[in-house]
Amino acid sequence: MKHPTYVKNCIELLARSGYSAYAVGGAVRDSLLGKEPSDWDVTTSATPDEILSVFADFRTIPTGIKHGTVTVLLEGNGARHPVEITTFRIDGEYRDSRHPESVSFSKRLQEDLSRRDFTVNAMAYNENEGIVDAFGGQRDLENKIIRAVGNPETRFREDALRILRAFRFSSQLEFEIEENTLLAARKCASLLKNIARERIFAELKRLFASSGVAYSLQKMVECDVWQNIFDVFPPTTEQINQLTLASNGNFATRLAILLSNYTETERENILNSLRPSNEEKKKVLRLCRVRDFPAPNSNLPKSARHFLNLYDNILPEALEVLSTWMKNEDFAPLKEAILSEQKQKRPLKISDLAIGGEVLLPLCEKNRALVGKTLNSLLEAVIEDPTQNEKSLLLDKAKEIIENFK
Repeated sequence: MKHPTYVKNCIELLARSGYSAYAVGGAVRDSLLGKEPSDWDVTTSATPDEILSVFADFRTIPTGIKHGTVTVLLEGNGARHPVEITTFRIDGEYRDSRHPESVSFSKRLQEDLSRRDFTVNAMAYNENEGIVDAFGGQRDLENKIIRAVGNPETRFREDALRILRAFRFSSQLEFEIEENTLLAARKCASLLKNIARERIFAELKRLFASSGVAYSLQKMVECDVWQNIFDVFPPTTEQINQLTLASNGNFATRLAILLSNYTETERENILNSLRPSNEEKKKVLRLCRVRDFPAPNSNLPKSARHFLNLYDNILPEALEVLSTWMKNEDFAPLKEAILSEQKQKRPLKISDLAIGGEVLLPLCEKNRALVGKTLNSLLEAVIEDPTQNEKSLLLDKAKEIIENFK
Protein backbone atom coordinates (compact mmCIF):
# COMPACT_ATOMS: atom_id res chain seq x y z
CA MET A 1 0.00 0.00 0.00
CA LYS A 2 1.24 3.50 -0.85
CA HIS A 3 0.21 6.92 0.27
CA PRO A 4 1.02 10.36 -1.17
CA THR A 5 4.35 11.92 -0.27
CA TYR A 6 2.68 14.69 1.71
CA VAL A 7 0.89 12.11 3.92
CA LYS A 8 4.10 10.13 4.36
CA ASN A 9 5.92 13.32 5.35
CA CYS A 10 3.15 14.17 7.83
CA ILE A 11 3.46 10.79 9.54
CA GLU A 12 7.27 10.95 9.55
CA LEU A 13 7.29 14.45 11.05
CA LEU A 14 5.10 13.24 13.92
CA ALA A 15 7.28 10.14 14.35
CA ARG A 16 10.49 12.21 14.49
CA SER A 17 8.87 14.24 17.26
CA GLY A 18 8.29 11.06 19.27
CA TYR A 19 4.66 10.30 18.45
CA SER A 20 2.96 7.31 16.83
CA ALA A 21 1.05 8.22 13.66
CA TYR A 22 -0.86 6.35 10.97
CA ALA A 23 -3.05 6.93 7.94
CA VAL A 24 -6.49 5.72 8.98
CA GLY A 25 -10.05 5.03 7.88
CA GLY A 26 -11.50 5.45 4.41
CA ALA A 27 -8.21 6.27 2.71
CA VAL A 28 -6.71 2.96 3.89
CA ARG A 29 -9.84 1.09 2.80
CA ASP A 30 -9.91 2.68 -0.65
CA SER A 31 -6.19 2.18 -1.20
CA LEU A 32 -6.53 -1.53 -0.44
CA LEU A 33 -9.39 -1.66 -2.96
CA GLY A 34 -7.16 -0.07 -5.60
CA LYS A 35 -9.08 3.21 -5.56
CA GLU A 36 -7.70 6.74 -5.31
CA PRO A 37 -8.73 8.18 -1.94
CA SER A 38 -10.39 11.60 -2.12
CA ASP A 39 -8.78 12.68 1.15
CA TRP A 40 -6.46 11.36 3.84
CA ASP A 41 -6.87 11.31 7.60
CA VAL A 42 -4.09 10.68 10.10
CA THR A 43 -4.44 9.44 13.68
CA THR A 44 -1.71 9.99 16.25
CA SER A 45 -0.73 9.67 19.89
CA ALA A 46 0.05 13.41 19.93
CA THR A 47 -2.46 15.64 21.69
CA PRO A 48 -3.97 18.60 19.80
CA ASP A 49 -1.50 21.01 21.45
CA GLU A 50 1.37 18.72 20.52
CA ILE A 51 0.09 18.49 16.92
CA LEU A 52 0.02 22.28 16.72
CA SER A 53 3.58 22.40 18.07
CA VAL A 54 4.86 19.81 15.56
CA PHE A 55 3.27 21.70 12.66
CA ALA A 56 4.06 25.19 13.93
CA ASP A 57 5.64 26.07 10.57
CA PHE A 58 2.54 25.02 8.63
CA ARG A 59 -0.88 26.54 8.27
CA THR A 60 -3.20 24.76 10.72
CA ILE A 61 -6.93 24.96 11.35
CA PRO A 62 -8.39 23.87 14.72
CA THR A 63 -11.21 22.01 12.95
CA GLY A 64 -12.47 20.09 15.97
CA ILE A 65 -9.76 20.67 18.53
CA LYS A 66 -12.11 19.88 21.43
CA HIS A 67 -12.45 16.38 20.01
CA GLY A 68 -8.78 16.12 19.07
CA THR A 69 -8.79 17.14 15.41
CA VAL A 70 -6.46 19.62 13.76
CA THR A 71 -6.37 20.20 10.00
CA VAL A 72 -2.93 20.80 8.55
CA LEU A 73 -2.38 22.14 5.03
CA LEU A 74 0.46 20.26 3.36
CA GLU A 75 2.13 20.83 -0.01
CA GLY A 76 2.20 18.04 -2.56
CA ASN A 77 2.22 17.76 -6.38
CA GLY A 78 2.00 21.51 -6.77
CA ALA A 79 -1.10 21.82 -4.60
CA ARG A 80 -2.01 22.34 -0.97
CA HIS A 81 -3.82 19.42 0.65
CA PRO A 82 -5.82 19.50 3.90
CA VAL A 83 -5.03 16.53 6.17
CA GLU A 84 -7.10 15.97 9.30
CA ILE A 85 -4.89 14.81 12.16
CA THR A 86 -6.78 13.42 15.16
CA THR A 87 -5.49 12.26 18.52
CA PHE A 88 -6.15 8.63 19.49
CA ARG A 89 -9.32 8.92 21.51
CA ILE A 90 -11.94 7.12 23.56
CA ASP A 91 -15.54 8.30 23.33
CA GLY A 92 -17.59 8.86 26.44
CA GLU A 93 -21.28 8.00 26.88
CA TYR A 94 -23.66 8.68 23.98
CA ARG A 95 -27.01 10.14 25.03
CA ASP A 96 -28.49 11.62 21.84
CA SER A 97 -27.87 8.68 19.46
CA ARG A 98 -25.29 10.78 17.66
CA HIS A 99 -22.56 12.49 19.74
CA PRO A 100 -20.47 11.38 22.73
CA GLU A 101 -20.94 13.41 25.89
CA SER A 102 -17.18 13.58 26.27
CA VAL A 103 -13.94 12.54 24.62
CA SER A 104 -10.72 11.45 26.31
CA PHE A 105 -7.38 11.09 24.59
CA SER A 106 -5.45 7.84 24.49
CA LYS A 107 -1.93 6.64 23.72
CA ARG A 108 -3.12 3.34 22.25
CA LEU A 109 -4.07 2.98 18.60
CA GLN A 110 -6.32 -0.03 19.22
CA GLU A 111 -8.52 1.94 21.60
CA ASP A 112 -9.05 4.49 18.83
CA LEU A 113 -9.78 1.87 16.18
CA SER A 114 -12.23 0.04 18.47
CA ARG A 115 -14.62 3.02 18.54
CA ARG A 116 -14.95 3.18 14.72
CA ASP A 117 -18.05 2.09 12.83
CA PHE A 118 -17.14 -0.77 10.47
CA THR A 119 -14.18 -3.12 10.19
CA VAL A 120 -13.30 -1.88 6.69
CA ASN A 121 -12.95 1.63 8.15
CA ALA A 122 -11.00 0.54 11.25
CA MET A 123 -7.59 -0.08 9.69
CA ALA A 124 -4.46 2.06 10.02
CA TYR A 125 -1.17 2.17 8.12
CA ASN A 126 2.33 3.54 8.20
CA GLU A 127 5.43 2.39 6.36
CA ASN A 128 7.22 1.11 9.46
CA GLU A 129 4.43 -1.15 10.77
CA GLY A 130 2.42 -1.79 7.63
CA ILE A 131 -1.32 -2.36 8.00
CA VAL A 132 -2.73 -2.46 11.52
CA ASP A 133 -5.93 -4.47 11.31
CA ALA A 134 -7.25 -5.53 14.71
CA PHE A 135 -10.85 -6.28 13.62
CA GLY A 136 -10.57 -8.23 10.36
CA GLY A 137 -11.09 -5.37 7.95
CA GLN A 138 -8.87 -6.89 5.24
CA ARG A 139 -10.79 -10.16 5.44
CA ASP A 140 -14.09 -8.31 5.11
CA LEU A 141 -12.76 -6.33 2.14
CA GLU A 142 -11.82 -9.58 0.43
CA ASN A 143 -15.22 -11.11 1.18
CA LYS A 144 -17.07 -7.87 0.33
CA ILE A 145 -18.74 -7.57 3.71
CA ILE A 146 -19.84 -4.56 5.78
CA ARG A 147 -19.51 -5.57 9.45
CA ALA A 148 -19.73 -3.39 12.54
CA VAL A 149 -16.70 -3.17 14.81
CA GLY A 150 -17.43 -5.14 17.98
CA ASN A 151 -21.07 -5.30 19.05
CA PRO A 152 -23.19 -3.83 16.20
CA GLU A 153 -26.08 -2.85 18.46
CA THR A 154 -23.66 -0.90 20.67
CA ARG A 155 -22.22 0.86 17.61
CA PHE A 156 -25.70 1.85 16.36
CA ARG A 157 -27.00 2.96 19.75
CA GLU A 158 -23.93 5.19 20.09
CA ASP A 159 -24.58 6.84 16.73
CA ALA A 160 -27.74 5.92 14.82
CA LEU A 161 -26.44 7.55 11.64
CA ARG A 162 -24.11 4.56 11.40
CA ILE A 163 -27.17 2.52 10.40
CA LEU A 164 -27.54 4.56 7.24
CA ARG A 165 -23.79 4.58 6.73
CA ALA A 166 -23.87 0.78 6.61
CA PHE A 167 -26.35 0.87 3.74
CA ARG A 168 -24.49 3.72 2.03
CA PHE A 169 -21.15 1.88 2.14
CA SER A 170 -22.93 -1.25 0.93
CA SER A 171 -24.26 0.69 -2.06
CA GLN A 172 -20.96 2.44 -2.83
CA LEU A 173 -18.76 -0.66 -2.51
CA GLU A 174 -21.35 -3.21 -3.68
CA PHE A 175 -20.77 -5.18 -0.48
CA GLU A 176 -23.28 -7.26 1.45
CA ILE A 177 -24.06 -6.37 5.05
CA GLU A 178 -23.18 -9.00 7.65
CA GLU A 179 -26.20 -10.68 9.26
CA ASN A 180 -25.69 -9.52 12.87
CA THR A 181 -25.11 -5.98 11.62
CA LEU A 182 -28.42 -6.17 9.73
CA LEU A 183 -30.23 -7.52 12.79
CA ALA A 184 -28.88 -4.67 14.90
CA ALA A 185 -29.92 -2.16 12.23
CA ARG A 186 -33.49 -3.47 12.45
CA LYS A 187 -33.44 -3.38 16.25
CA CYS A 188 -32.13 0.20 16.35
CA ALA A 189 -33.94 1.62 13.29
CA SER A 190 -36.29 3.79 15.35
CA LEU A 191 -33.26 5.73 16.65
CA LEU A 192 -32.93 7.33 13.23
CA LYS A 193 -35.75 9.64 14.29
CA ASN A 194 -33.19 11.34 16.55
CA ILE A 195 -30.89 12.18 13.63
CA ALA A 196 -30.92 15.53 11.84
CA ARG A 197 -32.67 15.22 8.50
CA GLU A 198 -29.82 17.02 6.74
CA ARG A 199 -27.45 14.23 7.79
CA ILE A 200 -29.91 11.58 6.62
CA PHE A 201 -30.29 13.37 3.29
CA ALA A 202 -26.50 13.52 2.80
CA GLU A 203 -26.20 9.75 3.31
CA LEU A 204 -29.16 8.96 1.04
CA LYS A 205 -27.76 11.14 -1.76
CA ARG A 206 -24.59 9.08 -1.84
CA LEU A 207 -26.49 5.82 -1.48
CA PHE A 208 -28.84 6.57 -4.39
CA ALA A 209 -25.99 7.66 -6.66
CA SER A 210 -24.03 4.43 -6.14
CA SER A 211 -24.04 1.18 -8.09
CA GLY A 212 -25.34 -1.09 -5.31
CA VAL A 213 -28.45 0.98 -4.65
CA ALA A 214 -30.98 -1.83 -5.26
CA TYR A 215 -29.50 -4.25 -2.71
CA SER A 216 -29.04 -1.52 -0.11
CA LEU A 217 -32.57 -0.17 -0.46
CA GLN A 218 -34.05 -3.65 -0.32
CA LYS A 219 -32.21 -4.33 2.94
CA MET A 220 -33.31 -0.94 4.30
CA VAL A 221 -36.93 -1.93 3.70
CA GLU A 222 -36.44 -5.38 5.24
CA CYS A 223 -34.87 -3.81 8.33
CA ASP A 224 -37.65 -1.20 8.71
CA VAL A 225 -35.11 1.57 8.13
CA TRP A 226 -37.04 3.11 5.22
CA GLN A 227 -40.23 3.03 7.28
CA ASN A 228 -38.55 4.84 10.19
CA ILE A 229 -37.28 7.60 7.91
CA PHE A 230 -40.45 8.16 5.88
CA ASP A 231 -44.04 7.93 7.04
CA VAL A 232 -45.19 6.15 3.86
CA PHE A 233 -45.42 2.54 2.70
CA PRO A 234 -42.06 1.17 1.50
CA PRO A 235 -41.31 0.53 -2.18
CA THR A 236 -41.72 -3.00 -3.49
CA THR A 237 -38.83 -5.15 -4.73
CA GLU A 238 -40.00 -4.60 -8.30
CA GLN A 239 -40.00 -0.82 -7.82
CA ILE A 240 -36.54 -0.91 -6.26
CA ASN A 241 -35.19 -3.01 -9.11
CA GLN A 242 -36.35 -0.33 -11.55
CA LEU A 243 -33.46 1.80 -10.28
CA THR A 244 -30.92 -0.50 -11.91
CA LEU A 245 -32.49 0.21 -15.31
CA ALA A 246 -31.15 3.77 -15.16
CA SER A 247 -27.74 3.06 -16.67
CA ASN A 248 -26.28 6.43 -15.72
CA GLY A 249 -28.48 7.00 -12.72
CA ASN A 250 -27.51 9.82 -10.41
CA PHE A 251 -29.15 10.76 -7.13
CA ALA A 252 -31.96 12.92 -8.58
CA THR A 253 -32.76 10.42 -11.34
CA ARG A 254 -32.96 7.40 -9.08
CA LEU A 255 -34.89 9.15 -6.33
CA ALA A 256 -37.38 10.37 -8.95
CA ILE A 257 -37.78 6.85 -10.35
CA LEU A 258 -38.60 5.57 -6.87
CA LEU A 259 -40.86 8.48 -5.91
CA SER A 260 -42.79 8.13 -9.17
CA ASN A 261 -44.60 5.27 -7.43
CA TYR A 262 -46.02 7.65 -4.82
CA THR A 263 -48.75 10.28 -5.07
CA GLU A 264 -47.83 13.93 -5.62
CA THR A 265 -48.60 14.68 -1.96
CA GLU A 266 -46.46 11.78 -0.74
CA ARG A 267 -43.57 12.89 -2.96
CA GLU A 268 -43.78 16.38 -1.53
CA ASN A 269 -43.87 15.04 2.04
CA ILE A 270 -40.88 12.75 1.49
CA LEU A 271 -38.81 15.52 -0.08
CA ASN A 272 -39.84 18.06 2.55
CA SER A 273 -38.78 15.63 5.27
CA LEU A 274 -35.31 15.36 3.71
CA ARG A 275 -34.91 19.14 3.45
CA PRO A 276 -33.07 19.32 0.12
CA SER A 277 -32.40 22.66 -1.52
CA ASN A 278 -35.32 24.17 -3.44
CA GLU A 279 -33.45 23.53 -6.68
CA GLU A 280 -32.94 19.84 -5.85
CA LYS A 281 -36.57 19.44 -4.80
CA LYS A 282 -37.91 21.05 -7.97
CA LYS A 283 -35.68 18.89 -10.15
CA VAL A 284 -36.74 15.64 -8.50
CA LEU A 285 -40.45 16.57 -8.71
CA ARG A 286 -40.08 17.48 -12.41
CA LEU A 287 -38.40 14.14 -13.07
CA CYS A 288 -41.19 12.33 -11.21
CA ARG A 289 -43.68 13.80 -13.68
CA VAL A 290 -41.82 12.20 -16.61
CA ARG A 291 -43.84 9.11 -15.85
CA ASP A 292 -47.02 11.05 -16.63
CA PHE A 293 -45.83 11.78 -20.17
CA PRO A 294 -48.31 10.11 -22.54
CA ALA A 295 -47.30 7.26 -24.81
CA PRO A 296 -46.05 8.67 -28.13
CA ASN A 297 -48.62 9.03 -30.89
CA SER A 298 -48.07 8.26 -34.55
CA ASN A 299 -46.47 11.70 -35.03
CA LEU A 300 -43.18 11.01 -33.24
CA PRO A 301 -41.59 14.42 -33.99
CA LYS A 302 -44.58 16.16 -32.38
CA SER A 303 -44.36 13.95 -29.26
CA ALA A 304 -40.62 14.61 -29.17
CA ARG A 305 -41.13 18.38 -29.27
CA HIS A 306 -43.64 18.22 -26.42
CA PHE A 307 -41.11 16.24 -24.37
CA LEU A 308 -38.36 18.74 -25.13
CA ASN A 309 -40.63 21.60 -24.16
CA LEU A 310 -40.99 20.05 -20.71
CA TYR A 311 -37.51 18.66 -20.12
CA ASP A 312 -34.96 20.16 -22.53
CA ASN A 313 -32.72 21.53 -19.77
CA ILE A 314 -32.63 18.20 -17.86
CA LEU A 315 -32.89 15.93 -20.90
CA PRO A 316 -30.33 13.20 -19.99
CA GLU A 317 -31.98 12.59 -16.59
CA ALA A 318 -35.50 12.79 -18.05
CA LEU A 319 -34.64 10.19 -20.68
CA GLU A 320 -33.22 7.90 -17.98
CA VAL A 321 -36.50 8.10 -16.05
CA LEU A 322 -38.53 7.60 -19.23
CA SER A 323 -36.51 4.48 -20.13
CA THR A 324 -37.40 2.74 -16.86
CA TRP A 325 -41.14 2.54 -17.47
CA MET A 326 -41.73 2.86 -21.24
CA LYS A 327 -41.49 -0.28 -23.36
CA ASN A 328 -38.26 -0.30 -25.33
CA GLU A 329 -40.10 -0.61 -28.66
CA ASP A 330 -41.80 2.71 -27.83
CA PHE A 331 -38.88 4.35 -26.04
CA ALA A 332 -36.13 3.76 -28.63
CA PRO A 333 -37.85 5.53 -31.56
CA LEU A 334 -39.10 8.33 -29.28
CA LYS A 335 -35.59 8.93 -27.94
CA GLU A 336 -34.24 9.04 -31.47
CA ALA A 337 -36.92 11.56 -32.44
CA ILE A 338 -36.21 13.67 -29.33
CA LEU A 339 -32.49 13.86 -30.08
CA SER A 340 -33.21 14.65 -33.73
CA GLU A 341 -35.62 17.47 -32.85
CA GLN A 342 -33.14 18.83 -30.33
CA LYS A 343 -30.41 19.02 -32.99
CA GLN A 344 -32.75 21.03 -35.23
CA LYS A 345 -33.13 23.58 -32.45
CA ARG A 346 -36.89 23.81 -32.67
CA PRO A 347 -38.70 26.66 -30.89
CA LEU A 348 -39.47 25.33 -27.41
CA LYS A 349 -39.80 28.45 -25.26
CA ILE A 350 -41.72 31.69 -25.48
CA SER A 351 -38.44 33.49 -26.14
CA ASP A 352 -38.05 31.37 -29.30
CA LEU A 353 -41.26 32.76 -30.85
CA ALA A 354 -41.00 35.07 -33.86
CA ILE A 355 -43.08 37.70 -32.03
CA GLY A 356 -42.87 38.90 -28.46
CA GLY A 357 -45.06 40.45 -25.83
CA GLU A 358 -44.30 44.01 -26.93
CA VAL A 359 -46.10 43.32 -30.24
CA LEU A 360 -49.11 41.80 -28.48
CA LEU A 361 -49.49 44.42 -25.75
CA PRO A 362 -51.45 46.94 -27.90
CA LEU A 363 -53.66 44.15 -29.28
CA CYS A 364 -54.39 43.03 -25.72
CA GLU A 365 -55.21 46.60 -24.66
CA LYS A 366 -52.22 46.50 -22.30
CA ASN A 367 -53.67 43.52 -20.43
CA ARG A 368 -50.46 41.73 -19.47
CA ALA A 369 -52.28 38.63 -18.22
CA LEU A 370 -53.88 38.29 -21.66
CA VAL A 371 -50.48 38.76 -23.29
CA GLY A 372 -49.15 35.84 -21.25
CA LYS A 373 -52.06 33.58 -22.16
CA THR A 374 -51.69 34.46 -25.82
CA LEU A 375 -47.97 33.74 -25.87
CA ASN A 376 -48.55 30.36 -24.21
CA SER A 377 -51.17 29.49 -26.82
CA LEU A 378 -48.85 30.56 -29.64
CA LEU A 379 -46.05 28.42 -28.23
CA GLU A 380 -48.36 25.42 -28.07
CA ALA A 381 -49.27 25.97 -31.73
CA VAL A 382 -45.60 26.25 -32.75
CA ILE A 383 -44.67 23.09 -30.85
CA GLU A 384 -47.43 21.32 -32.75
CA ASP A 385 -46.16 22.73 -36.06
CA PRO A 386 -42.79 24.56 -36.09
CA THR A 387 -43.49 26.00 -39.57
CA GLN A 388 -45.99 28.35 -37.90
CA ASN A 389 -43.15 30.27 -36.24
CA GLU A 390 -43.28 33.22 -38.66
CA LYS A 391 -44.21 36.72 -37.60
CA SER A 392 -47.15 37.20 -39.97
CA LEU A 393 -48.64 33.77 -39.23
CA LEU A 394 -48.26 34.23 -35.47
CA LEU A 395 -49.79 37.70 -35.60
CA ASP A 396 -52.89 36.37 -37.37
CA LYS A 397 -53.09 33.48 -34.91
CA ALA A 398 -52.68 35.88 -31.97
CA LYS A 399 -55.62 38.00 -33.13
CA GLU A 400 -57.83 34.89 -33.18
CA ILE A 401 -56.67 33.84 -29.73
CA ILE A 402 -57.18 37.31 -28.23
CA GLU A 403 -60.66 37.49 -29.68
CA ASN A 404 -61.57 34.11 -28.16
CA PHE A 405 -60.24 35.18 -24.75
CA LYS A 406 -62.32 38.39 -24.71
